[in-house]
Amino acid sequence: MSKPNLKVRAIVDALIGRLDCTQKVVCSFLGITETALSISMDRQIAEISDNKVGKRLVSLLYIVETLARDQSLTSGIIKKVLVSPFYRQEDGSYLDVVSAIHMGTIQNDLLTPIADAALKHLRKSYEEEKRPIENGLYNLSRQA
Repeated sequence: MSKPNLKVRAIVDALIGRLDCTQKVVCSFLGITETALSISMDRQIAEISDNKVGKRLVSLLYIVETLARDQSLTSGIIKKVLVSPFYRQEDGSYLDVVSAIHMGTIQNDLLTPIADAALKHLRKSYEEEKRPIENGLYNLSRQA
């Protein structure tokens, strides 16, 4: 079985589409410059899978596609999950998915519990509140 000719550009475009964001935001999530990404855009992912850009790109793709399985998660929620530090580490500090990707020492399948912690926190906040936002149109209409 031959390896697919998957180019970095295809992965970046998929992430941009799934996250509804710009290439600059993807670079921010990856912790790399736009120049570093643009140098790799026309290369196959297999060619760069051992360098920083390739490893981080595959990790981000892994967690975004994992989260996308839950169809109730919008692109905005997925982005919030990526940057919300609610996973408690052994040393007591908190970690978010993007920081874990930047560390480069965490396996892709271990990113899922980090994302789950953020998602659990976001859902818990909703469960506790379950009322319209204070400065929203609903509350303004009630004041009239």
